[in-house]
Amino acid sequence: MKARVLDAGYGAVVLVAALAVYFAGGGDDSVQQVANDPFWYPKVLLVLIGVCSVWLLVKSALGRSGTPPSSIQWRALAATAIISGAYLLAYEALGFVPSTLALMLVMSGVLGFRRPLWLVVISVLFTAVIWYGFADLLNRTPPGPALPSLSALFQ
Repeated sequence: MKARVLDAGYGAVVLVAALAVYFAGGGDDSVQQVANDPFWYPKVLLVLIGVCSVWLLVKSALGRSGTPPSSIQWRALAATAIISGAYLLAYEALGFVPSTLALMLVMSGVLGFRRPLWLVVISVLFTAVIWYGFADLLNRTPPGPALPSLSALFQ
């Protein structure tokens, strides 16, 4: 199968899945401040996934696709969509830290990253950097269990 067709297929499927999870995901219709809306960060991730999907569709339409894989990996594609939806639900129930750690570990395993030490190190560092970026730089503490403040760690 041509890379152009695969890019269009992946882009369309992931865009539809991201839109479905975005609109069917949790949250209420009341206006909330970002700090009080537990669905804000997962929805930002879904928007970024949607932007990447549109990029794949445009790349395919312009004929700038690279070397194609042997076939569409439907299992990985379906697993990615299901895991993203589960993340949105877990984010509300468990909070940012446990759900993001689980997302990073599970998604990396599903997509073929098989180095356990690096997997754990990258997952923990990514979660911590995002947490501290929101909590200390933006003064918006994500929901769920909190990590210690950076200022408390270095006193």
